[in-house]
Amino acid sequence: MKKQLLAGTAIAAACVLVAGGAAAQDKKMMKPSISVNGYYEGVVGGILDEDMGADTSALDTRTDAEIHFNGRGSLDNGMKLHARVELEGQNNHSQAIGRGSGTVGDPIDEYFIKVSGSFGSITLGGTAGAPVKMLTGMSGSWATGVGENLSFDDGWVPSEGTTGGQFHRIAHSRLDTGDAEKVTYISPKFGGFQVGMTYSPRRANHDDNVRPDTTAQPHDGLEGAVSYSGKFGDVGLAVGVGMTAYQGGTDGGTANQDLSDWLIAARFDFGGGFRVSAAHKRTTDDNEANQAMLTDIGVRFVSGANSFSLVGMHGELDVGEASHTKVMGSYARALGPGTTVHLNLLWNESENRAGTAQNSGLAGIIGIKVGF
Repeated sequence: MKKQLLAGTAIAAACVLVAGGAAAQDKKMMKPSISVNGYYEGVVGGILDEDMGADTSALDTRTDAEIHFNGRGSLDNGMKLHARVELEGQNNHSQAIGRGSGTVGDPIDEYFIKVSGSFGSITLGGTAGAPVKMLTGMSGSWATGVGENLSFDDGWVPSEGTTGGQFHRIAHSRLDTGDAEKVTYISPKFGGFQVGMTYSPRRANHDDNVRPDTTAQPHDGLEGAVSYSGKFGDVGLAVGVGMTAYQGGTDGGTANQDLSDWLIAARFDFGGGFRVSAAHKRTTDDNEANQAMLTDIGVRFVSGANSFSLVGMHGELDVGEASHTKVMGSYARALGPGTTVHLNLLWNESENRAGTAQNSGLAGIIGIKVGF
């Protein structure tokens, strides 16, 4: 039955692509073209205070850079195509290959092709699923931070208790299943409402064109999201819920049980440049030892070229002592088109599952980011 459902979904999607909605055949076609853009960010940080088991350097420099290759075109039925490949700027960049599955060196980040029209959009490739694409812009620090990223740039103070899959459970607030190859449909908006669905053959990042091994890997994943955005008087509102569910490996064992998460997020935009956003994520894996919760909140104020934000996140496992708390205040100023400088003060505190190791510290970070 499940295979018939998936086959039927694929046939329906193919029909949509062929039909292209009700667009007129005489619409002007655009020959596919390619453009190159991306960003480069350089930062310098220093440890102002720390309480850790291991010694680290007081100062550090870091870089985050990507080059994006974008191919775009339009068809005679009015549909638009967008193909994209993202090249990492660091030679030693590693990507997580699945919850608790370690990392693999890979210079390519996301890659996909998207077809969009009056029916919505269909995306195929190694990229995030519907919950990330639809809910990130309304999820706590993701929607309000103006400097460093609270989920990815908190490593200035080394963390305990977030190795492997625990990072996604108690220190990272999106329903992010990585860049495993998947197919995603996102509808157009109807009265402010939008829905999205994703199917992924396996959860681990891969681009080897090998069929998934269902014996020891999370597989046959479904992801979904529903959102609403609108305006009530002078207040803009965006709210959404999302979920992910992956089948565990068929060989059994706690390491191969079913994986699931859900998230609710909301964003409020007030007059005068104020924004408040919050998100709550719950991990409900069949393995009780991995069940966890995380809350992410933030506030932002924008005045001309100046932006200020205060964001915070707390996550903890249901079983064991592992927890993660971080707070960051940031200031950013636009120096010109696509160029900003930002100052950040980051507090990071964490504890491992056994409660035997704790790290905490305060870091000051300054960076400049150029988008091109």
